[in-house]
Amino acid sequence: MMRLYLKALEGERSLLPKKQQLLPSLTNNIKCGNSLIGYDFFDNTQYALPAVIPAEAGIQRKTKGMDSRSPLTTCEDRFHGNDDETKSRINPFDWNSKTAGLGEIMENGGFDCVIGNPPYVRQEMLGDFKEYFEQHYKVYHGVADLYAYFVEKGVSLLKTGGFFSYIVSNKWMRANYGEPLRHWLKQQRIEEITDFGGLPVFEGATTYPCIIRIGKGSPLPKFNAAQIKTLEFSSLANYVNDNSFKISKSSLSDKGWSLVDESVQNILAKIKKAGKPLGEYVNGEIYYGIKTGLNEAFVIDKDTKDRLIKEDPKSAEIIKPFLLGRDIKRYESPQSERYLIFTRRGIDIKKYPAIQEHLSNFKDRLMPKPKDWKGDNWKGRKLGSYKWYEIKDAVDYHNEFEKPKIIVPAIVKRASYAFDTGSFYSNDKTSIIATDDLYLLGILNSKVSDFVMHSI
Repeated sequence: MMRLYLKALEGERSLLPKKQQLLPSLTNNIKCGNSLIGYDFFDNTQYALPAVIPAEAGIQRKTKGMDSRSPLTTCEDRFHGNDDETKSRINPFDWNSKTAGLGEIMENGGFDCVIGNPPYVRQEMLGDFKEYFEQHYKVYHGVADLYAYFVEKGVSLLKTGGFFSYIVSNKWMRANYGEPLRHWLKQQRIEEITDFGGLPVFEGATTYPCIIRIGKGSPLPKFNAAQIKTLEFSSLANYVNDNSFKISKSSLSDKGWSLVDESVQNILAKIKKAGKPLGEYVNGEIYYGIKTGLNEAFVIDKDTKDRLIKEDPKSAEIIKPFLLGRDIKRYESPQSERYLIFTRRGIDIKKYPAIQEHLSNFKDRLMPKPKDWKGDNWKGRKLGSYKWYEIKDAVDYHNEFEKPKIIVPAIVKRASYAFDTGSFYSNDKTSIIATDDLYLLGILNSKVSDFVMHSI
């Protein structure tokens, strides 16, 4: 801010009048608005405001008493009239507008540089803005986070020869929602990507950031990449320069990007050519672990299990041995004294009175959120078609947990697959592969497979 004031003061030619402000206005330097949405947002009255709008997007919450579906005049003059409530709610920003003070910049081709750290807003918060994004952005995906659209918008504002650089989450490189963004980026002039992996760049926030730099011009066949392994450096630029390598765009799949040097890419290509994808090898029989919606109610210890069975022997029918992700160790037979009350969809809870009594202690927190609930202070679980005493997920494949299987923990430093014949159920920090193939277990736990997993 002070630098902007000093820059503005360069234009002053005489002493300011006594009653005039000491410092000049910065209205020509700082603009406030929803930079992703223009006035054409109102061209179609089917757009409705979300119940909750992310403040980071430059939008305020819906004003009480105002119908979000009220038809609005489409012209910019209407929006710059006296309707302050509408302006504060939506605040669209037309980059080509004369009144915004940027028309001359865009008429001359755009900005020399666009830099920033766009907001990280989950797709659930975007509401009906998604429909606008779908019609206006090539990187649109139904569950894409907000930052994806900021990337496309930022690059679109560049003049030829200009450059763009954002620090954003690196999730777009592998997440399904990043596929349209990856496809679009391959058509751009990517110059450098610096990936921090899981390093805590922002204190107190888990963001998995990367820095991407793009130039406005003809696409390049290769770009520089660097994997940052530590934050203990005196100069990031020097660290990147010493540790960067070339990435060939032709080696990058729209299904997911792996930032590794060409020698590693060649090894990966050989392995992929010689082998078969895991999902294909096991005929797609890979399943999620169980998400209850409230482990405090459904996950019990041995003493509680014994008590419930003593009160009603039928309770044993729906109490299953249960594993957490941290219980899974490489090649070790799983062990745990936790148990799962497996009240799956459609269960007749009246047949299990001891279980019903136990779960009733948590009833307020187990209730599914009603569709018509208004407000943010719901005490129970998320919206769903389950009953209060049922676990959150349907788990139609529950019989697979009773069979021999390979269990895959989600968060590990190296390959840590275990084989289970004890009919353990496992939580949502695991997956299971429904097979008794011990040869596959050996392959998955091998250094070669571990190398592949770390590379991709």
